[in-house]
Amino acid sequence: MEEQDDQVSMTVEDFGRGEAILEDSSGSETDDEPEHFFGLLKIGEETRECDGVKKAFLAGMKGHAKDTQVVAIYKNSAPTSPMKARFAAFKAFGKLVSQKNGGQGNVNVKYGWYSGSKEEISQIISHGFGRCNGQSHGVGVYLSPTSFLLDRLESSRADENDLRHILLCKVIMGKTEVIPAGSKQRYPSSGEFDSGVDNLEAPRRLVFWTAFMNSHILPDYILSFKAPSTTTLLINRMNEIRNLGFVRVSALHLTMVKFLGPAKGALISRLYDDFVKRKVTGVQLFQIVRRITGDDQLLIEIFKSSTSKRVGRAPRKTCAVQAAAELRRR
Repeated sequence: MEEQDDQVSMTVEDFGRGEAILEDSSGSETDDEPEHFFGLLKIGEETRECDGVKKAFLAGMKGHAKDTQVVAIYKNSAPTSPMKARFAAFKAFGKLVSQKNGGQGNVNVKYGWYSGSKEEISQIISHGFGRCNGQSHGVGVYLSPTSFLLDRLESSRADENDLRHILLCKVIMGKTEVIPAGSKQRYPSSGEFDSGVDNLEAPRRLVFWTAFMNSHILPDYILSFKAPSTTTLLINRMNEIRNLGFVRVSALHLTMVKFLGPAKGALISRLYDDFVKRKVTGVQLFQIVRRITGDDQLLIEIFKSSTSKRVGRAPRKTCAVQAAAELRRR
């Protein structure tokens, strides 16, 4: 996708297996009177734009797509003066990043998901981003790449109509730097960098510092949807892991340190110590481990490597079993 006015390349990941690519078609129209939400226009269900965004979202839901319903998609076409100003700022900073990085159009614009409550998303659309939502890899505003939608879903909250809402944003990545797990970094380490990631090759966290959160992030779409609760999603994942067999937390701790390296291993060690001292519950342990791992499939591989098929005396409950039981009691 290209920004025709500025000749700035805007790369967008393929979704699903490349079957849906978002296209900038803000001129989409429908025969019906357009509906409004958060001051934005609902895009027609029969348009390529709507189809592309919907497919991207459902691809990100992965195995939960069949239980998910996209109710409406709204396009940010800058209907107010403050929104127009944020559009202009995004374009201006895109030019600055391009010039800083050699003037070859190396803006590295991508798409990312940001979720929250209906009220928070309304405030973001009206006034811009106002808070940091993550600190596992530096303190900043975190979005998830398009293929890792589920990482953001835990932050969404159902509204009075049992709908949840999520933002699909354009983001100026520019030149990225790796932010190690546990870092308390709040700014770029040098003027060379524009944003942060947890992994250069396969990032799951796109990190933007507060100084850039309203110049490098531009909400493009709001999706309103119905989906299984975050508790249900978490229980399903824990059940999948539990079916792998018995895993002692102590063995899991050692395996995770080996798999994830020294930086994340230090976080796991502190977390394990808190679990032993009963400072965190089973469900808290599991949720934090998922966030530190950043990849449910990797977490499953770690559990497989830690699995011990024991017979005889009934084993103690694993953290996944304890967390599932605790969630069901709620």
